[in-house]
Amino acid sequence: MSELGRPELLAWLLVGHLVGDFLLQTGWMARNKVHNPLARTVHVLVYASAVYLAGLPAGGISWTGLAFVTLTHYLLDGRWFVRFWLRCLNGSENPSWLGIVVDQCWHVVVLALVALLF
Repeated sequence: MSELGRPELLAWLLVGHLVGDFLLQTGWMARNKVHNPLARTVHVLVYASAVYLAGLPAGGISWTGLAFVTLTHYLLDGRWFVRFWLRCLNGSENPSWLGIVVDQCWHVVVLALVALLF
């Protein structure tokens, strides 16, 4: 591992993120994941699977790293943290597009931490 973690792993995790959060997310998941725990759980399991599999060519992530990705994705997709961030740190009361950007930024931060620490 380099001094800066595993940058090649981060690249693969980002591919997994795009596949799991966009290509494999169904309309049902997207419409219901905020208020329906089943929809969010299904989405997060599909997402975590995509991230895990995408990371394999770069040596993969540990089970701890996978648990971290899974838990943080579940929490972030509940939207309470993103709404808090927008209201308290961005001063935004209208989160529409900015909410999506903040959500995606936090997902990328999580993946960077996994590539660095796990």
